[in-house]
Amino acid sequence: MIQQNFLQIALEELNKRYPTDASYDFLVEKTTQETEIENLKKTVKYEQFFFVLNLPERKIEHAYGIGEWLGYPDANFALFDYFRIIHSRHLAALNMSAQSAFATANSDAFSLKFMGQKIVIQIPLLHANGKYILTKRTLYPFQIDKKTGMVTSYLNHYVVLKEYQDLDAMDLRVGNEAELVTKAESNALKNNQKMLLDTLNKPFSFNTNEIKILELIAFKPDITQKEICQKLDIKLETLQKTTNRRIIAKAREHFDIEAFSSIKEVAMFLKKEGVI
Repeated sequence: MIQQNFLQIALEELNKRYPTDASYDFLVEKTTQETEIENLKKTVKYEQFFFVLNLPERKIEHAYGIGEWLGYPDANFALFDYFRIIHSRHLAALNMSAQSAFATANSDAFSLKFMGQKIVIQIPLLHANGKYILTKRTLYPFQIDKKTGMVTSYLNHYVVLKEYQDLDAMDLRVGNEAELVTKAESNALKNNQKMLLDTLNKPFSFNTNEIKILELIAFKPDITQKEICQKLDIKLETLQKTTNRRIIAKAREHFDIEAFSSIKEVAMFLKKEGVI
């Protein structure tokens, strides 16, 4: 499963940054954290939920509202459950943003404060009813190590936006309140954007016929495969058994998005990104 692969990558990264034998001298008082949690509990009734990700212990703590708005019991919500419900198309980009978050937060040029900085991103999460819900996640430093200045836990706060529409964008923003205030933050965001642009600008391996097929679908999403074959004078059997598979394989490799499962998904993604 894709989610399991990305969870394994995340755990390996945590093992590098937060060795199991490391000790920490926590900066934020427990009473300060408890006050913040109590205040956040009051927001749950307004289509909001939250949890704290404890990085050294690789576990989720203080989960509230998940049961009410996603249908999963707060008390049993674990790290694996979180990765399992993230839309598979967004896992690669989410992993990229997590790398930026670590780089930004642990930069020498960046002075961390409890709940003082934030990374905002839109994430589709799977509701227990089988539908994806688009949420706005805001990530805040919740605990910091005095010795290293590293974040040791993040508070993840979510606002329910709407039912997810296929290929909704992530809309990443990084900053202190509403502005980008440090070079580290600005560079992290630019690096994310550059990586996406580099991917989009790589030469495609799609052949002429494949591009024509994708263009037809992008601008007429309800077109049938039979109509595509008639317009391009190709055999339906070839399109269904060979061309479909090749287009999906090339798109997965080019964009590093394993979640593509149909040529329509590929076509609509390329259209949304302005490629076709």
